[in-house]
Amino acid sequence: MATMASTTEPIRVLIPVSTGNEDIEFCALRDVLCRAELDVVVASVEDLAEVVLMKGLRIIPDMGLEEAAGQSWDAIAMAGGIPGAMNLARSEMLRTLLQAHHARQGVIGAICLSPALVLEPAGVLANSTRATCNPLAIRTPDQSWPADEFTKLLGDKFDPDARVCVDDDNRIVTSQTPGTAIEYALAVVTMLRGPEIARGISEYFLVR
Repeated sequence: MATMASTTEPIRVLIPVSTGNEDIEFCALRDVLCRAELDVVVASVEDLAEVVLMKGLRIIPDMGLEEAAGQSWDAIAMAGGIPGAMNLARSEMLRTLLQAHHARQGVIGAICLSPALVLEPAGVLANSTRATCNPLAIRTPDQSWPADEFTKLLGDKFDPDARVCVDDDNRIVTSQTPGTAIEYALAVVTMLRGPEIARGISEYFLVR
């Protein structure tokens, strides 16, 4: 198994963001990673100066994905949401970045629909035996999807009972919904900085 990134240099985490990403998932992810004293950078896959999330939260990215793609990262972690996960999935640049990052054994995290719509098509989960994503039927004002619409994309590796799936061998963390977002972010912190740092944040949050 690959070792954790060195703590003598900043541990850099890229959060790709797109229009319609889930607000809680994005905010919990960024907040927890920053509390772990990681160097967190938010990059817009659509190269927008302002990104509007699923429920209207407005995010000012640090840079566009094209700029981020030319830099080195210890981890790439993302939110999901509708249409956020779909918009992430449409980015060929993100797919290429994820493939190269995974080949270098970098840490990758995805929650909600992003494991099924972003990681699986990119081939990132090819060697994983377990992964998870949003297991629920999904409804928006304009459209609805049955519970297995996205989980079936993960095939036999889908674990409906895992709020967070940690694949240490392949350095991948997947998770389910906004309700598991803090646990998801803590699992990414554990992989990057170890359980003690993650435990300190968890205890402060009263996460049990």
